[in-house]
Amino acid sequence: MKNRWSSQEIAETATFAAISAIVIKIVPGIPIVGVSGATLNFNAALAPVYGLIIGPYLGFLAALVGGVITAGSPFDLLTSFAPAVSALTAGLLTQKGIRNDESRIKGWMLASAIMSLLILGWYLSDIGQKAPFYPVLHFAGLALMILTRNKIVPVFRAGRIAGSSWTVKPHFYLAGIITLVVAFIFIMPYLNSVEILSVLAFPLFLAGTIMIVYGLFGIGKSAFALAVSIASYCGVIADHMLGNLVFVSSINIFIPLTVVNDSFLKPLGLPDVSSLFMYMIPVSAVERLVFTLIATITGVGLVLAIRRANLSTRRS
Repeated sequence: MKNRWSSQEIAETATFAAISAIVIKIVPGIPIVGVSGATLNFNAALAPVYGLIIGPYLGFLAALVGGVITAGSPFDLLTSFAPAVSALTAGLLTQKGIRNDESRIKGWMLASAIMSLLILGWYLSDIGQKAPFYPVLHFAGLALMILTRNKIVPVFRAGRIAGSSWTVKPHFYLAGIITLVVAFIFIMPYLNSVEILSVLAFPLFLAGTIMIVYGLFGIGKSAFALAVSIASYCGVIADHMLGNLVFVSSINIFIPLTVVNDSFLKPLGLPDVSSLFMYMIPVSAVERLVFTLIATITGVGLVLAIRRANLSTRRS
């Protein structure tokens, strides 16, 4: 195993760090359903892909650097670690050992340990103890890690078989073009008065782009897509829990409790922050599953395209 990074690995890390920073700064946040004015950064949906493409450690570094250089406050600086942990978790689940294939500590073991610590952190907080059922998504991710263990690795690697053919999916490609056309129509001046259409335009642009990428680079092996989706889901919810822990830890430090009351609790008629988290369980489930879908489609297309172009330098 090499101990030093190659120039290409450094370039890949810098490239994905730049992509992360651009997404954070330029791409609009995704509105949180049920919480007026609150948004989720779209980088949360892409962070697992960094770990899948360039590995857990370089993916972690790329996501972290992207977040740090765009941070505008101490709170933003702390939340920069959330997408970084997402990339680390997804990358570890698709890597046999934490150092190499012969390592006694397997990638899934370290990923499971990270998720377990995040869940434990939730229950060590006062807010978490009053919202005991909130980590249901995270327990599901931990269960997936334990049940699949190292089974994800060979399936993930199988996507790089030299003899695999390039499978264009014309129905996805056509659907993506149609979706982009509809999104473009929605931003036309004569429809600006219909607010819901302008809100839907960005998600449609995103969905159309993803469908086109998948249509061009998709693969017929559902097992490979399943492996990517499991790794992506676990990365997405690791990001989610760490972000929650940063939020609850920042109350009355970086975030005044009055702001939480005025912005979140009063509009929803909730008595305390723990109730807010319990209220958000179904909303969080939908959002994280959507993020997982985006990461899966993007990851499948990009991983295979990069491998087929012989551009991947991932060590395992």
